[in-house]
Amino acid sequence: MQSASTPIEEARRAQALLVLRPMVDGLDALGVAVCAFDEADGALLWNRSFLRFFPEHAVHIHAGEPYADNLRRFYLERLGPEELPLLEQYVREAMARHRTLQRPYSFEHRGVRLHVNAIQVPGAGRVRIWRSDEHAASAGEEGAEAAATRQSSMPAVVESTLLDHVADGVMVTDSADRILWVNEPFVTMLGLSGRASAIGMGFVETYRLAWRDHAPGERALFEHALLNLAENMRFAGAPFELPLPGDRWSRVAAQLSPDDRRFYVHVDITLLKRQQHQLQAAEARARESEALLKSKSMLLEATLDRMEQGIMMVNPDRVVEVCNRRARELLELPHSLMARRPGFGEVLAYQWATDEFRHTSQDVLEFIRAGGILDKPHSYSRKRPDGRVIEVQSVPIEGGGVVRTYTDITERRQNEERIEYLARHDGLTSLASRDVFLEALQSATAESRGTGEVFAVYFIDLDKFKLINDRFGHAVGDLVLVQAADRLRLQAAEFEVAARLGGDEFAILKRRVDGAPAAMAFAERLLDSFRPLMAIEHHTLRLGASIGVALYPGSGDDPDLLLRTADSAMYLAKASGAGHARLLNRGVEPVGETSPG
Repeated sequence: MQSASTPIEEARRAQALLVLRPMVDGLDALGVAVCAFDEADGALLWNRSFLRFFPEHAVHIHAGEPYADNLRRFYLERLGPEELPLLEQYVREAMARHRTLQRPYSFEHRGVRLHVNAIQVPGAGRVRIWRSDEHAASAGEEGAEAAATRQSSMPAVVESTLLDHVADGVMVTDSADRILWVNEPFVTMLGLSGRASAIGMGFVETYRLAWRDHAPGERALFEHALLNLAENMRFAGAPFELPLPGDRWSRVAAQLSPDDRRFYVHVDITLLKRQQHQLQAAEARARESEALLKSKSMLLEATLDRMEQGIMMVNPDRVVEVCNRRARELLELPHSLMARRPGFGEVLAYQWATDEFRHTSQDVLEFIRAGGILDKPHSYSRKRPDGRVIEVQSVPIEGGGVVRTYTDITERRQNEERIEYLARHDGLTSLASRDVFLEALQSATAESRGTGEVFAVYFIDLDKFKLINDRFGHAVGDLVLVQAADRLRLQAAEFEVAARLGGDEFAILKRRVDGAPAAMAFAERLLDSFRPLMAIEHHTLRLGASIGVALYPGSGDDPDLLLRTADSAMYLAKASGAGHARLLNRGVEPVGETSPG
């Protein structure tokens, strides 16, 4: 779309038209055709001689008509059926000549040879001027004698050995486009047998002769070139290119002489064309590679955005080149921040500002404060503010930079904790397992050897549990065990360990015990916790317990010995009747006893 003209431009155009109009009319009186076009190649004004030379425009041309439309009418008048498919190509080439024409050329139209030139008019556009060749008709009627005379005069003009020693081919034709003379480089370029094979022929026929032995694969190239040659021969003065057999090329430029002869120079541009073809092939490969790269990039981007794992790539300059959708979601990073390829330090600054690392361990915090990137593979996990646990793995890139993955391992961590909990706790009562109790007992023994702290081991066995289990079934028995564990758990302090050793046997490790009386007082509290009746489903049950007590170091200073002593004390208590507790010292001597209240 043509942009609107400014008032200054309109004023300049009006002034130019005022100047052009008298000139156009004056040239019309001399039989010279003129058509002026504005800077957008739209028709401005034309004279009667223009319509006389080109009557096909008489009822169609109008102010503002694009020159391309003018040219289409011109070519539709001239082209045969075999050339019509090339119409738009001819229009483009003619438009290019119109804009760049710097010297006149000639062509024949409706039986009249016309000479054309163009000039640029500042502020108005371009003016094309045509004049007819008043001698065109007589040139076609000259006798053979005149032609022979002119040919015989050619040596005086061009048969100089000078033109045979130039590198370019030279061809001279008469007004009817018949070849009058060629130099030796022309003969060699077209593969002719000699000068005589070209004299008297038209260049189109000579060109056909040059292709007489063309390879089958070159036929399409030859036929297309032949159509272009026929068109370009109508416009002497405009350079054009021609393919030659054997993947060779020439550029042809013509100059009209005052005596109506035409001098054609054929320049070998084979090397230039091959380089041009190589460049075009390289550009095509580059475009193909670019398209492939773009396709792969889009595929990679789509793949990254559909991954369940967060991906971040940091280049050697610590700029975040890639951050996929999942990484932004897991880290709650705003899209506006990541879309502008921030520095990795800027991302860390945002995370510090949003308290991202509030649950992060001290060693990981120190790593992050140091920059958060190592030159070797590295991984850690941390808890986010929203409670999720993420695993961060980093792999260095050769040449610098790092690829970092972020994986939500919250469920995996919960499963691991659940498995660990089940491994360390009784599956029925959720009390500590036997192994955990033994670990705690060994740890307490080791610590007390250094501190002298006194602690107690309580071995608890439920009284008459087997009778309840046999009478009411295992389901009721399991519920009794659960209630018993709950009562023991309530008596144990936070730093004390309550465990189920197996069956109906339980144990408690009590730290910081102030001698045997205090140990037995806690045993009495445990017995009291079993005295209330138990409501199990629709049953009301009474359950008691027998408790054995071992005290470090009086009952032993070895974990196994302490547990065996407590077990022996429990059997002594049970032998005394239900609801008793016994404390044994070394040598299995009872030093304390409680009885039912």
